[in-house]
Amino acid sequence: LQRALALARAGVPYAETAARAGFADQAHLARDVRDLTGVPLGRLLGGR
Repeated sequence: LQRALALARAGVPYAETAARAGFADQAHLARDVRDLTGVPLGRLLGGR
């Protein structure tokens, strides 16, 4: 999760972030972020 968040914060598109961080796809990344943090990925990253 930390690697994915670092990539997303650096401006890497969510789909590419998911692939580079080892998630099956963007939906998998988004679901895991919400499950682990309690907030959606976009909100966690400040509305990006």
